[in-house]
Amino acid sequence: MSTLFSSTQYPAELEQYVSTGAVQSRDLRGVSILVHAAADSKEPDPLAWLAFALVLGLPASGHTCVDLENISQWAPEELKSSAEIWPIDGKRWKAAVLACPELVCTPKTLNVQPRKPFVVSGNKLYSARSFHEEQLVAGYIKKAVADKRVEIITGGPGSGKTTYIANQIVEQIAKNVNTENIALAAPTGLAAKRMDRALRSAVRYGISKKTISPEMETHVNGLKKLTIHKLLKFNPSSRIQWRYNKANRMPYDYVIVDEVSMMPLSMMARLIEALKDDARLMLVGDPFQLVSVDAGTVLADIVEASNKGKAFVNTKTESHRFPIGSPVSDIAIETKAGNVEGALEKIRLHHDTSAESKFVWVDPVADEARLQKIAREVVNHARMLCELAASASTDEQYREIIRVRDELQVICAHRKGNLGVSGWNRAVERELGVLAQEQWYLGRPVMVSKNDANTGLANGDIGVVCKDAKGARIVVFGDAEEVKTFSTTSLPQVDTVHALTIHKSQGSEFAHTIVVLPKGKSKILTRELLYTGITRSKPNLTLIATQEALEIAIGNKVQRATGLTDLL
Repeated sequence: MSTLFSSTQYPAELEQYVSTGAVQSRDLRGVSILVHAAADSKEPDPLAWLAFALVLGLPASGHTCVDLENISQWAPEELKSSAEIWPIDGKRWKAAVLACPELVCTPKTLNVQPRKPFVVSGNKLYSARSFHEEQLVAGYIKKAVADKRVEIITGGPGSGKTTYIANQIVEQIAKNVNTENIALAAPTGLAAKRMDRALRSAVRYGISKKTISPEMETHVNGLKKLTIHKLLKFNPSSRIQWRYNKANRMPYDYVIVDEVSMMPLSMMARLIEALKDDARLMLVGDPFQLVSVDAGTVLADIVEASNKGKAFVNTKTESHRFPIGSPVSDIAIETKAGNVEGALEKIRLHHDTSAESKFVWVDPVADEARLQKIAREVVNHARMLCELAASASTDEQYREIIRVRDELQVICAHRKGNLGVSGWNRAVERELGVLAQEQWYLGRPVMVSKNDANTGLANGDIGVVCKDAKGARIVVFGDAEEVKTFSTTSLPQVDTVHALTIHKSQGSEFAHTIVVLPKGKSKILTRELLYTGITRSKPNLTLIATQEALEIAIGNKVQRATGLTDLL
């Protein structure tokens, strides 16, 4: 017991780095276990302790490696002024790390036994797993591009990505490719469902334009759209958790993955390992949207590499959703370019408070009256849902409720606070009064918070509480074409969503989108967050934000340390 306890201790001098938030104590304890497990290991230098702890903490921060050359970006504000406590010279850190050969290897010594937990490649420090995954993805992309076995399609909302997917599938079917050999997937259950709906719409559009024959509709619509986990047959309780893997490849000849911006490095590596050697892969997404919550920015890295060298990414630039010169188009273009002054100029130019306005900018500090007016509009929309739900009992009426629900949505940067999701939800239900007294009150909009195999509902699905013909409470999910109803007792966990987070809104669209940012500084404010929020609009947008919050968001690009772009 004493050996186990001592193996998790770390030098007392490192406690100052824990108290300032530079590293987590659990990560230092993890390093201690590795140090004690390594044969003939000597006590590492304090800088090596810190560097290894930073690597162990990478999954939570989104980075795939620690860039020792830019080590200052990992320092808390209170330590940046002290060169002794947190040296900015990357060479000192690298030397300290390389002085631990029992724990660290280089690409040349990667396969020397025993295997080491860390890898130094150039000025980047990786966990062995992340290094392997990054090498795997980069090696595959380079070879598959050369062999024309991979196609990468990018573009913003309404740029024609789904239409392109539909046409490619039709082309394959026309060549007598068996539909059982075509796989369609997305990172999440909700993204897979949206892929299905978007493809059905694209096929109908193609039929109307006579670019797709009617008999193709059944073939395309019959293709299953799965999550990556289901595609690879993931089973957490099995000895081999991923049934499809390097040793047991998927049977598909053609794999199409949508919403790739949401895919972390580890998921992409799993997918690539499970592909047949001659399989074709299509990766589709918007590199400017919010990135994965896990480590890596795979799609953005691939696009950056294509922009810097010989182009190999097919970018769709025309927007069918936002006409050129429209408020959303103008603001989105300047936002994703990181042009603070340009974006603010477009925001001021398009700001219009008339009844026919497509865009309104509300400063929550300087214009409290207009903020209250928007709040009343949100409450009126909620009250309308309550009234419709009170009298609805048929599928036609349920479809109308779903349509009305999608007419307006508040999406917030933050979950908590008065201008966060919880604040808006509380305010709306307080104004609804007696209409919202019960837990399952009629008209309550709810979002499923985890995938549920029993109901087929996915994390992020939104429904509305209604009643059936007998008066029993049910929750209605679906769209303007098809609805499904479930008893309240059969549902997985749900949350009220008069307001929801921008993260949860990704992939959705609303007739009037109200984007809400916090009043002041916040680490969560990035241009990817703002871009994702404003492009949910179709076509009306209200932006509730101070100028300071807008400047911070537009000027703050998500920066994650990875080596994928350089490898490509």
